[in-house]
Amino acid sequence: MTAITMTTALTRTAAPTTALVTATRFLGHFLAALVGVIFLGRGMEH
Repeated sequence: MTAITMTTALTRTAAPTTALVTATRFLGHFLAALVGVIFLGRGMEH
């Protein structure tokens, strides 16, 4: 919920800031997915 509120607040600012927030969120989700795949992969091996 906090991320959504922050994104909504930052949307009112300049476009480059919004793009940066979008890129940061994308990178965060990508890293989370990567860690999830690695974690599940290691769990499957054992």
